[in-house]
Formats: sequence, structure tokens, C-alpha cells
Amino acid sequence: MSARSSGTPPYVELHCHSAYSFLDGVSLPQELAQTAAERGHVALALTDHNSLSGSMELAQAAVEAGVRAIHGAEIDLDDGRHLTLLVRDARGWSNLCRIITHAHAATRDGPGRERGEPSVALQTVLDHAEGLLCLTGCAAHGVRDEPTARFLLEAFGVEGLRMELQRPYARHDRARNRALRALARRLGVECVATGNVHAHARSRAELQDAFVALRHHSTLDACEPLRRGNHSHVMSTPRAMAGRFADHPRAVRETLNLAERLTFDLTKDLGYRYPGSERESAPRRLSELCWARIEDRYSPDALRGRAGADGLSLRGGARAARAEAHARLEGELRVIDTLGLAGFFLLHHDMLEL
Repeated sequence: MSARSSGTPPYVELHCHSAYSFLDGVSLPQELAQTAAERGHVALALTDHNSLSGSMELAQAAVEAGVRAIHGAEIDLDDGRHLTLLVRDARGWSNLCRIITHAHAATRDGPGRERGEPSVALQTVLDHAEGLLCLTGCAAHGVRDEPTARFLLEAFGVEGLRMELQRPYARHDRARNRALRALARRLGVECVATGNVHAHARSRAELQDAFVALRHHSTLDACEPLRRGNHSHVMSTPRAMAGRFADHPRAVRETLNLAERLTFDLTKDLGYRYPGSERESAPRRLSELCWARIEDRYSPDALRGRAGADGLSLRGGARAARAEAHARLEGELRVIDTLGLAGFFLLHHDMLEL
């Protein structure tokens, strides 16, 4: 049953962190999926920091809980700002994996960042926009300037960019969201509300406070301005979230609109092809190598040698062995071609021939 037909306020959580957001999220994907179901959500997006580590766990847990998993990540830019990227299709999953690989492969310093933290240049995100939906990021570190937003609009398009509204009950929340809504109107895009969830239950809130202190190498007292403290980061019900954004009802409805479009299923839609399997010439090349080797192994001279060693007759067992080997090779090549594994065998052949 969908939120539209059940009477439940049309809100889906599209910004959520699990324990795979190290020293930030405090709940396992299974706990988040189960709690989302219990609190009336029809879907849930997992958007860990620069990571897809919990995606498969969420995908499997969501099936058991009866909610639909949406996959994504919160990406750190090298200037200290964040973007929330959600997967639309298999191409988007591939591009998000590439963005995250860049983030971890080329760490760099930046404003408010420590050496070794993953981040990417904005251009890297723009170059890998296909198949992704971009939200402009969290209340603390999101993109809020018009020039950058226009770069994002050019890359992601009107249907692929949303201004992200959050309300953690901090000073200037309302003013910030009004400014983002005005920017969205100038750009011709929609706003979307998100909760920036970091815990599935209030019982984990104190643990999240402790993680903040550890992450900043501080004490609980000293990091009080950095801690959330008001439980706004705990997963809530769709009705409560609709109330939190009562002044932005369209942004609340947009969460469901997006959830209905974000249908990528990690357990079904991804598939796997071994590197090199896209080469159309791979099956033919493998077949040529195999037939050349089998002709060497079962040549008349080789058969005479084997006949002498094994006591076989060229008129009998040796010739039968050759026919059997030909038939077996034909069958195995058919299986390899069906499974798209010619590249696998060619790669190993090349390695062994070095």
C-alpha cells in the first residue's frame, strides 16, 4: 500500500545515516529499515558519508521489513560543502561508485577538514551526473549559492536537482529554508524536505553525542555547540515530519514523488559482468586459443606418444579421446559464452603467459 492510498502523510526519508557513517551514524541498516516500517514509511534512503558500505544490508533488510530501499550517499566536496546523491538506475550506481572511489583515492585538505578525509572536486560530481538525483545537501554544509546551484542544474537537469530543506530546530532554520525556496524558484526546480537521520531511536542519541565528541577529539562539554542534542536527528513518523515542515508542504510531498521515481533495486538491477566481457571479440579470441591448443595436444604425433605411454591404439582409444575432447571443448565454450566469462579466461591466460 502506498502513502497516497493509505492516508499517511506523503513523506519518505531521503537523507539517513547508518553506523557506516563512521563516528556519526549510530544505527545498523537493519535497525533503520525495521524502524522505518514501524513508523509508517514506505521507503527509506541510506545516504552514508562517502560510502555505500551499508547498501546491500539495507536492500536485504528492507525486503524483510516491507519497505523499499533507496540507495545514495552524502558526498563531501573538497571545499567543505556536501551534496546528497541518490541512485536512479544502474548507470547512476556505477557513477556514484566512481565518485566515491575518487573521494577516497585523492584525499586533500580543505576548510574545516582534516588531512585524509575523503572528498572530491565539484567537477568530478558534474562529470558523473548521469543516473543520479542531486539534493543540495544538509543544513550545516549544503550548497546554498546560486552560481554552484546553476552548475548543478546544468549537469543534473531540472528533473535531477532538488533544493534540500532541513529543519534541525537550530537558529535561522526558517530563514535558510525560505532562501533555498526562493533560489529553487529562480532555478525552476523543486524543493524536497529531509530529516538528516542519524539514529533509529532516542535511546541512541547519547551515543551519537559521544561519537561527535570523539570525531572532534573533544569532551562532551566542549563539543556541546556541535552536538544536535534535541533529537531532531532521530527517525520520526511521516506525520511528524509533515508537521516539522508545515510551512513547506510541497517539499514534503516531493519526497514521495522522488521515492516513486527512485526504483533502482540493488538486489536485481545491477547484475555483474567480468571486466573485458564487453569486448565483442573475446569469445572468438578465446575459441581460437583453445582450438589451437587442443590441436597441439591431440595432434597425430602427440597421440602416438600418448598411445605408446598409455598402451592406446591409434585406431581405438586415442582417436576416441580426441573426439571426446573436441565435443567437451565445444560444450564448455558454449557455457562460457552464455555466462559472458570469456574475458575472465583471457585475463588469466595473459597473466600466465607473462
